[in-house]
Amino acid sequence: MQFNKKGFTLIELLIVIVILGILATAILSAINPIEQIRKANDAGKKSDAAELLNAYERYYTTFQAYPWAAAAPNHVLANAAGAFISELVLKNEVKPEFARRTNLGLLYVTQDATSLVHTCFVPESATSKAVATFTSACDGTLGTKGVAGNCICLPE
Repeated sequence: MQFNKKGFTLIELLIVIVILGILATAILSAINPIEQIRKANDAGKKSDAAELLNAYERYYTTFQAYPWAAAAPNHVLANAAGAFISELVLKNEVKPEFARRTNLGLLYVTQDATSLVHTCFVPESATSKAVATFTSACDGTLGTKGVAGNCICLPE
């Protein structure tokens, strides 16, 4: 008697499914989607920090003072977005849509003794945390890198 074998056995199908599952797990662990999301969030914060810094510099070039000059000269500003972003919008240094970005509440501004202004943020991704350093805008240990609470500041 001769059997006509067309198709796969149940064992063969199960082996293929297990192999595909192992490959999928290996690929997902290599990609690490949560870290990728955190890197994207950090990139968005860095972009917003750069745009905010440019707006402050344009404002200074036009008015020969920063928007906070009367309120908080030469020290850490608690939150860059809260009090001064409306002034930038009013003076057409940023578009009104920029003021509605959620990252603005996570940005900080410092002005050092030489009047150099920095915009800073606390990074989320492990890659960015490894290069973050302490500034007076953040909590952290002075002079160390990779400590929770350290910031990435622009300009670097």
